[in-house]
Amino acid sequence: MEKILVITSSYDLTVDYIIDKFNDNLNFFRLNTDKLDDYNIKVYNDGWKISNDFYKISENETLSIYYRKPVLPDISFYPKKYHRMMYKEILTLIEGIVNSFEGKCLTKPIILKRADNKIIQLKAAKKVGFNIPQSLITNSNVFADEFIKKSKAIVKPISVGKINYKDKTGRDKIGIIQTNLVNKNIEFDGLELSPAYFQSYITKDYELRVTVVNKKFYSIKIETDDDIDWRKSDDIKYSFVCLPNNIKRKCLEFMKIFNLNYGAFDFIVSDGKYIFLEINANGQWAWLEDELNLDISNAIINFLAGDKNVE
Repeated sequence: MEKILVITSSYDLTVDYIIDKFNDNLNFFRLNTDKLDDYNIKVYNDGWKISNDFYKISENETLSIYYRKPVLPDISFYPKKYHRMMYKEILTLIEGIVNSFEGKCLTKPIILKRADNKIIQLKAAKKVGFNIPQSLITNSNVFADEFIKKSKAIVKPISVGKINYKDKTGRDKIGIIQTNLVNKNIEFDGLELSPAYFQSYITKDYELRVTVVNKKFYSIKIETDDDIDWRKSDDIKYSFVCLPNNIKRKCLEFMKIFNLNYGAFDFIVSDGKYIFLEINANGQWAWLEDELNLDISNAIINFLAGDKNVE
């Protein structure tokens, strides 16, 4: 019996939603990597097998893999000197299973790693002909200072922008560094070991999230009172819009460069121009499906299930 292997965490509500919605027509095996000790994984000459107390799956019965949002398990009870090695071993195991799979996958970690690199994104965006802001990625305080003095600018992380910190009670927390407007009056210090991504500020009419699943487009206009980053606003209005064919074509060319079948593009629209900001090759989508009654989940499952009837 063929199954879809879903690799994620135990608290991924989007996967809860997908499995509940499609479980009548499809078989799923869920690997929650934050609970890895609940599973037995075997990789051998003829493939791999994964099992827990209730279910099992083998490579030869795997229809496809949905590589969602895996989270590393808690290993704090092991000696700290082994933590880095243990995490690397876990990632190598999980990623090796997915990267070596010859069937359909959304999306292999080896592809995600390349597609999420902002430097490679910048080159790909230029290659396909997207409008892009003037950009600078640097570890030089001097270069950064020169850039922001030319025009109003924003700064954002090159990577995911997650930081670890302790709250007032001493509990471990994870924070997100988002896009911010650069204060021209500050002096840069410390970029040598903490490079950053600067772009010229462009006044926007609105922002656009374009989710593409196997060449199917979901173009959502995002209106907010925040001029820099819509994710910071509590007052957000969503609406479905038609995307010009030339922008669709460039999106597909961009995705082809990275061998992507899924991607969440962020654009701003300014004076009728569509300006590329970035793509998240494993971006969230469920909140848009909920807000606008879209069928993104159907498109994802149709890709993973192939010719099986999942409607």
